[in-house]
Amino acid sequence: MLVNRLRRLVQSSAPARPLAVVRMVIGLAAVLKALERAPILDRMSDAGVLAVPYVASQPSITAVPSALVVIVWVVLGAAFAAGAFTTLVGVGLTSVMAAVLFSDQQLFSNHLYLLIWLVALLTLARSGAALSVDAHRGRGSPSVPAWPIALLRLQVVVLYGFAALSKLNATYLSGTVVAVSLRRDGPLAVPDAWRSFEVMAVASILSFLFELGLAMGLLLPRWRRTAFVVGLGLHVSIALWLEPTFPLVIFAIMSLGPYLLFLDGRPSHRTVVWDDACTFCAGWIRLFRRLDWLGVLRMVPNSDAHELARLDISREEADAALQLVDGHRRTQGFRAVVRILESLPLTFLWAPLLRLWPIAQIGDAAYRRVASRRSCGITQQAG
Repeated sequence: MLVNRLRRLVQSSAPARPLAVVRMVIGLAAVLKALERAPILDRMSDAGVLAVPYVASQPSITAVPSALVVIVWVVLGAAFAAGAFTTLVGVGLTSVMAAVLFSDQQLFSNHLYLLIWLVALLTLARSGAALSVDAHRGRGSPSVPAWPIALLRLQVVVLYGFAALSKLNATYLSGTVVAVSLRRDGPLAVPDAWRSFEVMAVASILSFLFELGLAMGLLLPRWRRTAFVVGLGLHVSIALWLEPTFPLVIFAIMSLGPYLLFLDGRPSHRTVVWDDACTFCAGWIRLFRRLDWLGVLRMVPNSDAHELARLDISREEADAALQLVDGHRRTQGFRAVVRILESLPLTFLWAPLLRLWPIAQIGDAAYRRVASRRSCGITQQAG
């Protein structure tokens, strides 16, 4: 059974657009990582710095002017984000970053190691097939191999699982590591009074539970919406309250970007039925279309009687509220808006918060109030 599943995975394909958006995010992270590593590379090129190679007499990238290494790294990262000659550029970018990582033990970085894997897998997955310079030049494709995407998802799960398990030691759980890493300066500095053993130990245990929960939540479709919010909150909190800030912001970008691959990115698999006689509704539909980079939404006006019949939606229901049909499931009104936002790249991480009490109740009441007062053509329709 496992062999058959692996065979199907190798032979199957997946939509190209979600992968393309992740490529843009990781390309940006590569550019930022080059800028973050620049001072370290410059320092390592100083003849007075003791080299610590992995193997005696191994060649080192520190022999190359650090400015040249950074410029090449930035150019390749920008080209990768743009999807220009993606395969060739991806191989080059992976090689440059690997050369930096393995030139000297003092240059090793867990974040850089993760970035190398992400770029390599995106290159294997033909991530330049959509939303890219390559696609504009006629080398695009609506679908890509599914197996590298599965590996990218697995990489994210392993990231959180390993991070959680690595914290199962007395030093970390005592709160010492968290206390040392917390910000001491600026408006977000943590007072010394809060750095007690009890508070720091609780914070350490919570971080372990959050990361373990993320690894499990991303694996289970039922819990993914919760995992998206928890992951966003975790990385924002780390970037705000821990130091150093810049590397942690880059790490957040690298970690959150691949979350998009856990969404169902099938083109036009969600149908939105909206009131095309309502100018207010039309404005929201235009916004949804602009944000629908993955092309997962199919917009149907409620004046299309044939489509309403096919979807088993009455004209009265379509007039009363926005309808969203996802397979055999149908939602309407504010809940439909939430589900739409949960499928869009810029909103899916935080949109599940709109389901919480009392936000959902307030949102539903506000939707019904606006719908009852909206102007649809010449007449007023109840909503």
